[in-house]
Amino acid sequence: MGKERAARQETRQKESPAAGVRRPPFEILGNSTWLQLALIALVGLLAYSNTFHAPFVIDDEGSITENPVIKNLASFLFDGTGYRYNPRRFIGYLTFALNYSAGGLEVTGYHIVNTAVHLLNGALVFLLVRLTQQTPFFKTAGAEDAGRGIHPGTLAPLIAALLFVAHPIQTQAITYVVQRFASLATLFYLASLTCYIAARLRQESGAGVARGRTVACYLAALLCALLAMKTKEIAFTLPLTVVLYEISFFGIPSRKRLLLLLPLAATLLVVPLGLMQSGRPIGELLGEMDRLARETTSISRGDYLLTQFSVITTYLRLLLIPVGQNLDYDYPVFHTLFAPRVFFSFLLLLALAGTGVYLYRRSSRAPWQRLAGFGIFWFFITLSVESSVIPIRDVIFEHRVYLPSVGIFFVAAAFAAPLLARLSHRSAAAAVGIVVLVLAVSTWQRNLVWGSAVSLWRDCAEKAPGKARPHNNLAIALLAAGRNDEAASELKTALKLDPGNVEALRNLGAAYEKTGGVEQAITQYRAALQGNPENKYAHYNLAVAYSKQGKTDQALSELQLALKVDPEYPDAHNNLGVLYANQGLMKEAIAEFSLAVKYDPRSAEGHKNLGFALGMNGKQEEGMAELRTAADLQPENPEIYNSMGIIYANQGRFRDAVSAFEKAVQLSPQEQKYLNNLYHAKAQGG
Repeated sequence: MGKERAARQETRQKESPAAGVRRPPFEILGNSTWLQLALIALVGLLAYSNTFHAPFVIDDEGSITENPVIKNLASFLFDGTGYRYNPRRFIGYLTFALNYSAGGLEVTGYHIVNTAVHLLNGALVFLLVRLTQQTPFFKTAGAEDAGRGIHPGTLAPLIAALLFVAHPIQTQAITYVVQRFASLATLFYLASLTCYIAARLRQESGAGVARGRTVACYLAALLCALLAMKTKEIAFTLPLTVVLYEISFFGIPSRKRLLLLLPLAATLLVVPLGLMQSGRPIGELLGEMDRLARETTSISRGDYLLTQFSVITTYLRLLLIPVGQNLDYDYPVFHTLFAPRVFFSFLLLLALAGTGVYLYRRSSRAPWQRLAGFGIFWFFITLSVESSVIPIRDVIFEHRVYLPSVGIFFVAAAFAAPLLARLSHRSAAAAVGIVVLVLAVSTWQRNLVWGSAVSLWRDCAEKAPGKARPHNNLAIALLAAGRNDEAASELKTALKLDPGNVEALRNLGAAYEKTGGVEQAITQYRAALQGNPENKYAHYNLAVAYSKQGKTDQALSELQLALKVDPEYPDAHNNLGVLYANQGLMKEAIAEFSLAVKYDPRSAEGHKNLGFALGMNGKQEEGMAELRTAADLQPENPEIYNSMGIIYANQGRFRDAVSAFEKAVQLSPQEQKYLNNLYHAKAQGG
């Protein structure tokens, strides 16, 4: 028996020559899917670790901070408000509503979600490449030898995913909160394709036992496709990508397989139907489609397409050399194909497309070249919604390349993996590690720019000095930081570049008002309204300025005009309530304060004013409930506790009044009125 045991042990040692030999860390990593996914998540998390307090900027205001629709989750979901607001991006806005319900406008929660979405996308990129290697094409074509190092099949998924999560071109889609539309649509897009591939692989295996799982994967692919379509219009291309993938890696589909593709193909109708309004004549619908299939009429479809040849080349340059990134490019619109920049860009893109065709033709014995060719076509297909003939006012934004970049990282992985496989484990690990480290550090550095509104817009103004918008937005950030003189200087620069800029005129008024120049401010607000009488913010600012001058009637008129433009403007309702309360019109004041908190349930100021008005109008319990809500929302606001104390004192509850006034004094020890109220409450309470 002892001899047999020794023989078995010797046999095991011969079969496992690595037994007792310390394996290289990269080999251990390559043998563990979970370790690879953990590495991808770690790299992404470190690259974005300095973003969790980056402020809301530019379009975040209209979609999040000043959007009443997302501020009432119950109404958003159950009254149909959310779907009516924007049916085409319902899912994206739903996530903002959930964020707001959980933490109001605390920006960290929004960044946590955005970063989590990015890490999940990295995992899906990894799984896509991993699953692609199991397709019939890869099995039929065979795979390259591993050489002396790691097999290309182990390297390729990891390389693609690490490049995706670490590359700095992704920062705009992740750190710019509202661009969750792009990253979340990408999540559902990748998930749909992944589920479809999983279903097809199960079907190809012919395992009857797993039929239920196959159907589940198909249904999951369809559900994710619908979610993607209802997150952002870029998902329109998903069925085309699925068909291209089917042909590329499973072969020309049979009639039976075409039937399986039909449900996904039908989702092509989701975006167009979301653009149209039902119940209208076909002629009107076609006109509506033409209107909605453009974001601006200031650029013709032909000029936009010509400009996009150059823009796409810029995207490719940023993917290769991510230097000179900018949130707000000053990019020219081109009007002829024969402008040198357009013509040479067109030739480059034509050559790239030709390379994709060439790689397909010679990939029968080199499967990684088929993946590279697929990646090139992925890039062009997924860019087609925003970089073709649908004019968008801003011709270039880096977040638009978030989904298309997946294809470029497929190309990089397809070429790099076979080359690195010829190296030793250590050399391959060093090569991948250096590239990923450089990209991740660049991402971290780029995210520093997003750390404050001032640093972000100063970066934009320096890179686009001849464009008014960066100077205007830098001024807004400077005003918020109390740097009024610098803000005024930036606004004057903006107005020199664009004399009729309504926002710059309005903001210059705000700069004057902050330094006591109320009359100058009023002049600027009026000038802004001459440029755009429908600017609700200018009406609101003008009302505040009139209030400071004691011109109540004019202030009331301006607030009513602001509400005519936007009946759900919570700040206007709140200030209108204050004016009514100052005139003793408590019933009208309570009505306006109620509307303010209806349209912004997390407005501490609205709840405070409503609570005080109710309490002083004989509805103490209701008033105290509102004040407690305000205190929960803004516990460091002493005025809330002062209002509580006044209501308690009016009820003769002096002990409670003293406690409330003490809290107000604790938060603001130098405020004399809080000290006086505390003194009187103690005196009255004996």
